[in-house]
Amino acid sequence: MLDFLGVVENTWMPPSLSADEIDRLCMDHLTSDKSDMDFLAIIKIEPYIDSLYIHYDDRNNPFSVYTKRFTFNEGFRWGDEEERIFVESCLNNDKLYCSYAAIDTIFRIYSEKYPDWKLKRYYTKPMRVLDHIYHCMRRGTAKEILYKAELDNLATNIEEMDEINLLSSKPSDIYGGISMRALRALNCTEGAILLSTEYNRNFVKELQMKFPEIFKEKMNDAQCKYLNYLIQGDLTVGEAGRLFVARKQKLMFIWAPSQYDMFIWKEKLSEAAIREAEEITLIDPIYKDYVGKLDLGDVADTQNKLQALRYYLLQQREQYDKGFRRSNRKRNQDWQERDKGYVVRFPQTINDFCRESIYMCNCLITYVDAYINNDTTILFMRKTDDFNVPFITIEIYENKLMQAYHRFNEDCTPKEAEWICDYCDRHGIELGKFKFNNDIDELY
Repeated sequence: MLDFLGVVENTWMPPSLSADEIDRLCMDHLTSDKSDMDFLAIIKIEPYIDSLYIHYDDRNNPFSVYTKRFTFNEGFRWGDEEERIFVESCLNNDKLYCSYAAIDTIFRIYSEKYPDWKLKRYYTKPMRVLDHIYHCMRRGTAKEILYKAELDNLATNIEEMDEINLLSSKPSDIYGGISMRALRALNCTEGAILLSTEYNRNFVKELQMKFPEIFKEKMNDAQCKYLNYLIQGDLTVGEAGRLFVARKQKLMFIWAPSQYDMFIWKEKLSEAAIREAEEITLIDPIYKDYVGKLDLGDVADTQNKLQALRYYLLQQREQYDKGFRRSNRKRNQDWQERDKGYVVRFPQTINDFCRESIYMCNCLITYVDAYINNDTTILFMRKTDDFNVPFITIEIYENKLMQAYHRFNEDCTPKEAEWICDYCDRHGIELGKFKFNNDIDELY
């Protein structure tokens, strides 16, 4: 299938295999307990390799057997149809059974006899040993060039390529000028898929020029699959390269398809989070700074925070602003006052509430509905000379002081605590159990 110089004439032909021998081999495997498998029976190992592929359409009917002989020897080439059947029925067949002892022997004999073939054992894919041997014996194929260059995974999946330069004499030419360094880095199943299209190959060539560090070491399937994902995402080479470099290390430890699927799911959530964040930053400068500090790697937490802000500030903003106005009309307006360098006021809008929570780095945003329903009262305490900057957040519940904290829930100073106590005394608010000390205060 992959001739460089046209059809190769056979200079050797295998001895015929008797019908009795074929029947005996079929009957041996018919009685096997591996009832759901196909079989490759190794008949001979030296001076040539001989094998018989056996498949039963119905194991209860011995006459439903299908066989195909595969012989490996220099000077002997299968037909195109035999090559196709070997790839589909043997090389890519996960339900094929073959004697591991026979494969071990074949590997030992032929790797010693032909060291320039760079033969590998391929423990998880034993049929690759035979595919490797066949193409090195046949010569003049893309697979031979790749196998001998130790690019075995690329060789095995070369059929995935959309176009092959039949005049190529080295791996770089096969892949349109991609360096050997990059090809070695991409030598895995997903790497072969990545390199299967001309568009991707051209993209990789640009990547290797602008981001040579990507190809310094061998990549795994997850890394190659992600790189392919980025290339298909309509990104520039620079964008794809930067994103890949940022995540290359994390992908190194992903080995199962389910792990990769989870990784991509989180990536998509992060992308959505970024888009959501961009809308929020247009509302108030404080949100731009907040979003810039979010850990987009912690998908669940970040997504929850952004969704809450989107809900309050974008989706339901008008309704919540009305709710604040209704709620504030029911409160004691005398609680809003200016005295001795401080101002105390109610939040007027949902944006007021969210800004306070974001700046103060507290859980105030979870009190939105409780405030609107007048189940609790929140007061913003400010300095008169810096009125727009959050300073202390106060909670009054059932006419008792429950909380009064700075940013990051830090305690008030003794001077600030004294002012708040005087404030509570002026308005008939009980101090209750609140002591202005995080270590001993308790909510009740």
